[in-house]
Amino acid sequence: MTEGSEAGVALLAALKRDPGAVGLDSLLTETIKLNDVRKLGLSDGLFADCSEKLLATWRARAIKMYPSDFRDTAEDVRITLLAALCSSRQAEITDALVDLLVALVQKINARAERRVERQLTAELKKVRGKEGILFKLADAAIGKPDEIVRTALYPVVGEKTLRDLVAEAKANEKVFKAKVRTTLRSSYSSYYRQMLPPLLNTLGFKCNNTAYRPVMDAMKLLAKYADIDGKTRFYDAADEVPMDGVVRKDWREAVVDDKGKVERIPYELCVLVALREAIRRREIYIEGGLRWRNPEDDLPGDFEATRTVHYAAIRQPMDPQAFITDLKERMTSGLDRLSAALADGSAGGVKVTTRHGEPWITVPKLEKLDEPTGLQALKDEVVRRWGASSTSWTC
Repeated sequence: MTEGSEAGVALLAALKRDPGAVGLDSLLTETIKLNDVRKLGLSDGLFADCSEKLLATWRARAIKMYPSDFRDTAEDVRITLLAALCSSRQAEITDALVDLLVALVQKINARAERRVERQLTAELKKVRGKEGILFKLADAAIGKPDEIVRTALYPVVGEKTLRDLVAEAKANEKVFKAKVRTTLRSSYSSYYRQMLPPLLNTLGFKCNNTAYRPVMDAMKLLAKYADIDGKTRFYDAADEVPMDGVVRKDWREAVVDDKGKVERIPYELCVLVALREAIRRREIYIEGGLRWRNPEDDLPGDFEATRTVHYAAIRQPMDPQAFITDLKERMTSGLDRLSAALADGSAGGVKVTTRHGEPWITVPKLEKLDEPTGLQALKDEVVRRWGASSTSWTC
């Protein structure tokens, strides 16, 4: 077997593999895979004259074939099937890469928060008396539900004590956010930051909405500094660094120092978070993707000419104000039902609380469901046909 054919077989095997679990290694692997497919030089409109159903059929056939199957196939059929597979997988890999980016940015933030929570929980438990104070407050509130706060609660727990508790809670919240920022910077700069150059060089981010130009401008700045060593701590004073729409208020003090210089690492984190949110809202799209493509391409080709027909098909009014009014009414009605259910205890355990000072909806864990009817019979039949070793997927 020649070196070229070995490379082709390796690429074919890689094409058929899914990304796997969310992680830096998966993201970098998909980046390499996408660049390898692009090297084939398939034109964008290669299958423009084919229906999506036909292309999907060719893809499904090709992905099940082994290298030996392709060698035994006529040349024109072989080339068509391989081109259909590579073209389809190029868009799918692009989508998978975007999925990994979106999930990984969320994972970085979530892991940092969990780590800091574990650290602070141990510290908070050392503070004595909080539980007793909260119990007294709850007992007094339940015993005198119609009394005003000053009459019912202050005699039980003094106003000064309550103010001290509030001040301490705010201080703890500030400490929590500061620790999260520090943890994020540490994990990102030492490990996750290596994903930035290949991502910026591989994915083409586009935007049709002028409201998100700051994010796009920030991405250009990141691309400019992508290959510059992270030891260069600050951006050059001559660089235009977008802040509004990119850096949240609670991150400003971490991004801009007391001399007004913008630090690269925390700014990159803010840009990635803003990019993630914009992608999820489809305000920023990715060239070559399918699910994450330009949202304007989701419209039928004859949409402008037959707008009335399409609106009627989805049962929506053509007047945007009528659509907004109806949506507001349905949302208000749904929130009213939720509010009433929370008040009378019929929400099934759903509660609205706060987490780190932010509103938080808690949902109880679901009870284990009964085994579906016929599942055991299905397992038994699989064992009968293919043996016990084939039942691992049903367990």
